[in-house]
Amino acid sequence: MTLQEAIAYVDRGIAKAEELGLKLSFVVIDEFGHLVQLDRMDGAALMSPDIAEAKALTALNFKLPTSEVARMERDTLKAMEQAVHFRILPLAGGVPIFAGSELKGAIGVSGAAPNQEEEIANYAIAGR
Repeated sequence: MTLQEAIAYVDRGIAKAEELGLKLSFVVIDEFGHLVQLDRMDGAALMSPDIAEAKALTALNFKLPTSEVARMERDTLKAMEQAVHFRILPLAGGVPIFAGSELKGAIGVSGAAPNQEEEIANYAIAGR
């Protein structure tokens, strides 16, 4: 994941959020879970960057959109969280980023309804 790729993803997400009148935070992480880009739009909730990062880490580690992680057994997720070094956040809005079959990183979006967050995350990485 390059910085330029991450910036492009977030810029597309911000443009879509502005079009919809939303105030969101965006986090893009690389394949190792390291922060590459973080943006909080003016007026977005102060906690939304932390939530977006937790969603991105969840999507990265499960290699699934967080909406799919949310369908997993809650007790299993709680038990897994005891063993891992990140907070599992099974709420829609986190999406892994692949180049073919290669996992490049993930994006997390926070500050809107869960279905909107995931839609914007997918839009941001797909470019359409």
